[in-house]
Amino acid sequence: METGTGLSPGALPSRESAAQTQILAAHAKSWGIPTLSRLAAAFPDGAIVVTTSPPGLAAWSDLISGLPAPIAERVATATEIEYRGWCMRSPDESHRLHSVVWSWIKAPLPPQRRPDFASFPIAESADYWVLRYGHTSASEGGHSADLYSWDGAVATHLATGITERIRSRG
Repeated sequence: METGTGLSPGALPSRESAAQTQILAAHAKSWGIPTLSRLAAAFPDGAIVVTTSPPGLAAWSDLISGLPAPIAERVATATEIEYRGWCMRSPDESHRLHSVVWSWIKAPLPPQRRPDFASFPIAESADYWVLRYGHTSASEGGHSADLYSWDGAVATHLATGITERIRSRG
């Protein structure tokens, strides 16, 4: 899948933002909405918070508005920073009152991360983007990531379901 093609300059804030919006919208439709529906059925009285990066807020909100009212009324969207602030003010670490679904893009990855993805070579002038997604509820959770390259005009999907290695410092 390639995104970002056919955009006229000035149509959106930037090609990068437009490409991220397209990726997040497609992901919300294919993975997010089924995940929300499943969580809503398994957790009938709780709230569900969707966290995403700014380019994903409108895409998620549009899709959520198309859900049946009993589900849509229980779902809120927020950026990761907004969600963390809410958690500090209203802790629910056991997720008894809410579930969280996340889908956001880390872009660009820092240059020191390039070796982590050497099996997916890209041009030296391109950047890696990682779409991180998952969910947490009182009874379950999981996460994954997809890898993209960004050449300044087009985002190209490289891999689905990658595992990121976290290096310890010290």
